[in-house]
Amino acid sequence: MSDGGEPDPAAYLRALGKRIRLLRLTRELSQAELAEAAGMSRSFISLIEHGTHGVDVVRLLRLAAALGVPLEDLLRDPATGREP
Repeated sequence: MSDGGEPDPAAYLRALGKRIRLLRLTRELSQAELAEAAGMSRSFISLIEHGTHGVDVVRLLRLAAALGVPLEDLLRDPATGREP
């Protein structure tokens, strides 16, 4: 959240990217392997992991499936266990 109590989209995208990267590395997948499994390009996976590009719901569903986790696991804050 920003100082005004509003969500900070940039911070959320960075946190989402970190979660996706952590899940990918835990599963010993390269960006190229995750991209192929999710039907995306490796460069797009890189943009997501760096938090510089938003992701639509369909792509989030594909990523969750490719990583073998429920969508909620991508959206949940690992520190608090809460969804944004």
